[in-house]
Amino acid sequence: MRLIKLALCGVGMAALAACSGGGEQPEAQPSTEAASDAGAAQAPAVAADHVRGALTAMTDASLTVQTYDGQSVDVPTGNDTAYAWVVPATLADVKDGDFIGTATTGPKDALRAVEVVIFPESMRGSGEGHYEWDTPGVMAASGGGSGGSSAMTNGTVQQQSAMTNGTVQQQSAMTNGTVTNATSAGNAGKALTIAYEGGTAEVAVPEGTPIVRFEPADRSILKAGQKLFVKKPANVAAAQFVAVGKDGLTPPM
Repeated sequence: MRLIKLALCGVGMAALAACSGGGEQPEAQPSTEAASDAGAAQAPAVAADHVRGALTAMTDASLTVQTYDGQSVDVPTGNDTAYAWVVPATLADVKDGDFIGTATTGPKDALRAVEVVIFPESMRGSGEGHYEWDTPGVMAASGGGSGGSSAMTNGTVQQQSAMTNGTVQQQSAMTNGTVTNATSAGNAGKALTIAYEGGTAEVAVPEGTPIVRFEPADRSILKAGQKLFVKKPANVAAAQFVAVGKDGLTPPM
């Protein structure tokens, strides 16, 4: 599975690469208090580049997240950690020239979007390109496996056209890029041509695909129980980017 890389992959806000769905999620036990020393000791340090799940507790220097597969992990944060709301959008909001990220499934010549993220102009170019990605939140939250391979591509939408709906495959990829020529496709969805440095990708977006938008924010938005997407590479001391679902939304990337 390849994911069209959303701008959620870049460093900080600009590091955020690409691209909210249904499906039941495990109930996190919200806490308005900082994690106790004992609780923090029991939670393993984050091992993967991406952490997805519900915020259960926080301190001034870390977040405790219950992941969609039931683990509790501590994620260190720092002064340079960037934050953003993830808010609902629609396919009609995707315009020619927009910089987007999208997670996809299927082979390179038949990519289907699992989710689409629209970036604000201040984040244009974030994580631009096409590369491997892990299991998107929209799939993990609904019980999809956490070990699936995918790809990410960030770029500019060049063209939109009509498409037929189909079945989403298990593997995914991500593409981030700019829309250059959008056309209405009614209720059947759209096909996007996304340009990124070094190439383009043709992506079908079925009707009903989760479409969201990033809104820059700060740490004060954090509350226990919120759904998060966190980027924290293993070779850095603290999380680079935290995307927070607004009003219960699940970050689909």
